[in-house]
Parts: sequence; C-alpha cells; structure tokens
Amino acid sequence: MADTTDASEAAAQQWSSAPAYDLKAKPTAVATLDAKELDSEVGGNFWRSARWCIDGSATLSTTEDRVLRIHTLNAESNFQTKAFEQPDAIHSTAWYPSASTATPETLCFVASIRDTPIRLIDGNDGRIRASYPIVDHRERFVAPHSLAFNPTATKLYCGHENAIEVFDIASPGYDQGERLKLVYAKKEKGGQRGIISALSFCPDYSGTYAAGSFSGNGSVALYSEDTGSTPLAHVEGLVGGGVTQIGWHPLNPTTMFISSRRSRAIQIYDTRDWTSPLSSFPRDASTNQRIAFDVDPWGRWLASGDEHGAIKIWDLATMDTQPIFEEQLHQDAVGSVQLHPFQPLLLTCSGSRRHLQDGLSYEEDQSSSDESADGDTDETSSSEDEDQTYSRQSTTRPASRDTSLRIWSMRPEGNAQDPSTDGAEA
Repeated sequence: MADTTDASEAAAQQWSSAPAYDLKAKPTAVATLDAKELDSEVGGNFWRSARWCIDGSATLSTTEDRVLRIHTLNAESNFQTKAFEQPDAIHSTAWYPSASTATPETLCFVASIRDTPIRLIDGNDGRIRASYPIVDHRERFVAPHSLAFNPTATKLYCGHENAIEVFDIASPGYDQGERLKLVYAKKEKGGQRGIISALSFCPDYSGTYAAGSFSGNGSVALYSEDTGSTPLAHVEGLVGGGVTQIGWHPLNPTTMFISSRRSRAIQIYDTRDWTSPLSSFPRDASTNQRIAFDVDPWGRWLASGDEHGAIKIWDLATMDTQPIFEEQLHQDAVGSVQLHPFQPLLLTCSGSRRHLQDGLSYEEDQSSSDESADGDTDETSSSEDEDQTYSRQSTTRPASRDTSLRIWSMRPEGNAQDPSTDGAEA
C-alpha cells in the first residue's frame, strides 16, 4: 500500500496540471518593466510583443527601437534582461519549439530582420547560430512577415509576398530553401495574393497549416506539408483589413481562431465548414497595430487585449461570446497577452504610436513599408503602419501613454506563491 502511495505522489510531481485562475478578482502585478527605463537611443520606445517560451522560463520581447530582449525573473521577482540590438526593423520572431532555460542549448529563436537573412539567434548570448537567406529576383534579401516551425521542429516556414519559403533547420545557408509560389503571374486568377502575414500549424500533427495574408480585406487558405503550394481550402467570411494572427484549439483541431487588423472581433471557424464563421469574440482592435491573442495550452481559455488597454478572457469550454474576465490593466494598446503554461500568471505588454492623437511629428523610414517594391500598391500601403520604424536620429516621436511589460498573478486567494521560485520565470 505504501508503494502505491509513493507511486501516486511521484506521478503527481512528474505530470503538470492546468493552472487554477481566479477570474473574479483583479490580478496583481508581480513584475513590471517600463520601456522608458530601457537603455535605448530611441525616444517614444514601446513594447510590440512579448512571448513566453514553451515552459514559461523566459520571455522574448520586441520593441520599437529594433532590439530583441530575453527576460527572466530573479528571486526578488525583478526582470533580468539581455538585449540584442538588430540592424533594422524586426518583422517577426518565433521561439524554437523546445526552448527552455533549463537546457541552454535549446534556448534560441528565429527573427526576421528587414534586408537581412533570417537569423537563428542564441537566447543566452545573442550570437547568430545559423542564417536562412531568402533572395528575390533582384538579389535582395527578403524578410518574411510570419514565421512558424512545423510540429516536428524540423522545418521553418516563412511567409512573404505571394510565397512561402520552407527551410530545413539542419541545412542553413544559400539556396537551401524551397519556395512555394502561391501566385505565378500578376494576372493569374486564384491563388493567395499578398504578404503572408500569419502562419499556424494544426496541432494534430497532420502537417496541415493555415496561411493568412494582408491582401485586400485579408485571406486565409489551408495547405499541407505533403501537397506544397496547392491549397486544401479557402476561408470565407473574413472581416477587417488583413489577417494578423491564426490560432488553433490545442485539443480540438476542428476549431480555428482568426484575428485581423481594423477588426472588432476574433472570428471562430469550424474546419468542416469554411463558408462562414461559427461565432466571434468581440474586442476593440480598429487599428493597423498587431494585437495578439493567446489560447492556453490546456484549451480552456482564450485571452486578448485591445487598443484601449483592457484584457478579456473567454471560456472555450462554453464558447460564450461574453468574456468571463474583463479588466482595464493598461492605459494603451496591448500588443500581446499570454497565459503561462503551468502557473496562473498572465504576461502583457503595451504601447502604441500616438502621433495622430498627440499631434507629434515623426521621421518615417520610407523603405520600411514593404520589402518588395514590385508588389501590390494596396498591399504596400496597408502594411505601412505596421512595419514603419523611426530613425535613431529622430528627436521628436510619438509618446505612448503606457509602455509597460507586466506579469500578473491570477492565483486564487490564499494560494500566493513567488513566481520566481516555482518555474514561472518570465
């Protein structure tokens, strides 16, 4: 009997369970880092995104000043930050699927930097482990706007204009990528046009993935690793001005979530019927800025911020369109929000360009609207606000009302615990 009890206790310690959240009370900020306090040459700096790695032991953030940062928490719940400055605008980033501070050799991520090859960057010291160049017909480097690893983490998929580039992770260097052309001629009918702005693999390991584009009002098509550039299906009924994110329910691969720019809803689709969305979760996101949502790995909650600083969480068990949690946690647009995989913690970051509201002038980098001058004129103008960055020499820039990176505790009352001591570093 004692052996059975010991075995049960060992199993309980080995296998993690879904964290318990207190969704009735306002969360408590356990760690805060203001972008204004960072060592940066750029005024008006703010956070654009922040994402935990697979086990929540480190956070990868991007900011307006073209710097990638890795954050962890020390014993006092203060951020410890490593900054890796980049030569140009940051278009997209993605953690290596098994990245963790517990195994330093896996702590790495890929980054798409304008006018440079894709970089596989070491999260410990910032060195470039490998490069994956995409070169166009004019011998210019193309920086993709979306990055995604396949489920087996053997290939990297990169979305750029009218195409998806596929790299074998073990074979970096020139002429190693396979280009899946989604459109072969400008006058060709059909195909998926525009910048591929979002890529996401279905969690059922079937090799099926969805690609979204900025073109027109946005488009989403499904592809398979086995069929190449031939689409399996096209999604209809999209709203907004270009797709910014695609997500899947981790335990139900027939459910997909799509968000777009200038849209006030996260659309919900059943993969067995692409003609129209099943439902939608309402949120305020009427800007061109990417406002990312997150589905927790246990498939229970979907969380998102909005352009006013509010955070909402919906219950995926009921699919009720009314959020089960709604709080004003920031005073500016929330660029990304993420639920910790093993602890009742919430990661958020905020900030935006406010030159229209505040009447401030700014210096625009004219080459940043898009990496291809031969593309759709509508495509170029629609991506301009998302990807423009400010010259390091500019002295007058937009000022955000709130430029903070925060970790919030959502533990049930009476279950307080220091996140820096329980494997919840951020």
